[in-house]
Amino acid sequence: MVIHRMDAIALDSVLPRLAIDLVAIAALAWGVYFRRHGRRELFVVYGLFNVGLFFALTVISAGRIGAGVGFGLFAVLSIIRLRSDTYSHTELGYFFLALVLALVTGIDFGDLEQAGAFSVALVLVAWVVDHPRLLGRPGWRTEMVLDEAMADPVEAGALLERRLSVQVREVTILEVDLVRETTRVAVQYAVAPALGSTEVLDVAR
Repeated sequence: MVIHRMDAIALDSVLPRLAIDLVAIAALAWGVYFRRHGRRELFVVYGLFNVGLFFALTVISAGRIGAGVGFGLFAVLSIIRLRSDTYSHTELGYFFLALVLALVTGIDFGDLEQAGAFSVALVLVAWVVDHPRLLGRPGWRTEMVLDEAMADPVEAGALLERRLSVQVREVTILEVDLVRETTRVAVQYAVAPALGSTEVLDVAR
């Protein structure tokens, strides 16, 4: 009975949309994000999340499960909120685009050309908006543990600039340990021009 209902999903409609989605997420996650930012784990997250959401939306839009289950799916996604790590606003933007690509291709609007055009537009927007020539290169990003307890990211950034001779672009306070008097931070930085070098500093993660 269940197999019969699942067979009712028209594969001749799903497969072309899946092909568009795979090409689009590959272009976004590998062609744009990974080649510019290089975080392998996020490349995997973007790809798996996109494909998984595509199939979930395909089943939901075909009426095989109730709308309540669909709302529950998005409620679970909102609870997860990428809690396993700290991500920059740029990386969250890519995550959102991976979600939108799945929405555009996973729901059958009856127009493959339109789905393809939307997918191309989304990838092009990411390529242009995150292009290093537009706003400059973001620098490097890592996590560090400071030997002082501080809750002010501006103060933490000033300390890092003094000790490492780098240009701090962004600091996020991850954890303040008042017992050990340490602070764990995520920092985005660039090597100061005065150093005359573009090598990545060897800092402990």
